[in-house]
Amino acid sequence: MGKLRASFFVLVLFLITVPCAYAIQLDNKLPSFSDRSPLVLVILPVENIPAMYEKFLPLKEYLEKAISRKILLKVAQNYQEAIDAIGNGQAHIAYLDPSAYCEAKNRYKVVPIAKAILDGAAAYRSVIVARKDSPVNKIIEVKGRRLALGNIWSSSSYLIPAVMFKELGISLKEFRAVDYLEHEDRIALSVLSKKHDVGGLSERVAVKYIPDGLKIIKTSEAIPQYSLCAYSGLPEELRNKIKQALLSLTLRRNPEVIKAMKGINGFSSVEDRDFDVVRVMIRNLTGKNYLEYGRNSMKVAILPLYSAITLFDRFDPLMRYLSRKTGYEFKLVIPKDFEDFFDIVKQGKVDFSYSNPYIYIQLADKGFLTAFVNTVLQESGDIFRGIIITHKDSPIRTLKDLKGKKVMVVSYKSAGGFLAQKLFLSENNIDVSKDLSIIDGKRQEEVILNVYRKNVDAGFVRESALDVLEEEIDLGKIRILAKTPYIANWPFAAAKNTDEKMIALVQRYLLELKGGEILRAAHLTGFKPASDKDFDTLREWIHKHDK
Repeated sequence: MGKLRASFFVLVLFLITVPCAYAIQLDNKLPSFSDRSPLVLVILPVENIPAMYEKFLPLKEYLEKAISRKILLKVAQNYQEAIDAIGNGQAHIAYLDPSAYCEAKNRYKVVPIAKAILDGAAAYRSVIVARKDSPVNKIIEVKGRRLALGNIWSSSSYLIPAVMFKELGISLKEFRAVDYLEHEDRIALSVLSKKHDVGGLSERVAVKYIPDGLKIIKTSEAIPQYSLCAYSGLPEELRNKIKQALLSLTLRRNPEVIKAMKGINGFSSVEDRDFDVVRVMIRNLTGKNYLEYGRNSMKVAILPLYSAITLFDRFDPLMRYLSRKTGYEFKLVIPKDFEDFFDIVKQGKVDFSYSNPYIYIQLADKGFLTAFVNTVLQESGDIFRGIIITHKDSPIRTLKDLKGKKVMVVSYKSAGGFLAQKLFLSENNIDVSKDLSIIDGKRQEEVILNVYRKNVDAGFVRESALDVLEEEIDLGKIRILAKTPYIANWPFAAAKNTDEKMIALVQRYLLELKGGEILRAAHLTGFKPASDKDFDTLREWIHKHDK
């Protein structure tokens, strides 16, 4: 009865509050910021409306006292309504998920105020779920199934799950049905009731239903939590007052408020660049480019060896480190493929690059790049190698068996996914251009998956690439047919127009890095000084076999 009464009380509050919020929304007058006018806080309908009111009423009351201003709470009917409300000033503050924030920032220049801390974390993950008794145990087994997602503006229940599928070569068109259920609880319940076979939602909501028979088959990388942002026209003084109040909201100072918010443990500082990883996902999925670079930005192009999200997760901490040390904003540029990387550097659109030595040599020999440090990898020091893989059931047992076969490579410009194998096979009297049927796979994961699915006879990948898919496929079904000799590692290089003083600064700070989270995230042991001459041996090897 207690829970029933509480729900009834929340519903009554909801019915009382909503008309006021809608009255403000339908009033097209310019926003007023006088001391007497109330502020409108709009929140996304992540859960059912009474539950959202119950969670945010304590925050509304806390902010009213902290800033001495009345606040009207409104749960938007959908994501688009929330984005438009904060964009045109019908709402002054909005609680948006990362995808909705990126859309609102791009269209309306909204300003981030603070990032939520949910269940003790300032970041969250999405998951793909199925019933515990389902035969679906890995994400690559979802084709032809019925899929439940949330709202198309939702990061946790649409954007991230869709990207997770795409990274493994699975289009939403390959499901028997895709339904958009708006609320994440509905997604979990629909999977449990067998209306859908799999669903995509936030890990936080999914774990609630594990005792009821739900299982997680894939977890995403972490992205920033939901954030509170402000209408672009909200006075800076008022915005800062709200920000200070949010950052001061802690369990020690406000235990009753924190406990009443059911999972929101407070707020932390936020930067717009925190959401660049989400912008990369949006671009890769939809083609919309919301990435922004300021006048003070240093652009660093990373060769897209793996998925953009994996690369961002690995190298953004390094970019933030360089930003702190130099006072300039270092930001990643992740091209769509190897050819795009090549074009971006040639056109002078970036200041620095990180690429395989084969691409580096091609660009350096034409005057576009100059190496100044080389990377030292965790797995093999300052060298790496390629491998040739087949399915374990393949009749290919020797290098000679590759002749006449369909072979997928990462790219014709990939050092570990083409060049190393090409040179190695040449020394074994196999000409890849004449003896093999080559297919360009664009990415390491794509090559491995096509070999795994028996779509091709063999594949060329970097040795360490298999680790990326160890949770997605049974690596026991992949056979390593051969390993190439080691070749020089990836250099950091400067573009031809990059200021020499900046190059010296970056070199200094990279060489100073010794151990720690930044290097571990990048899967590096460290950096060592380098010059263009360090790649002469590889040049000679390439020229020898290209004759």
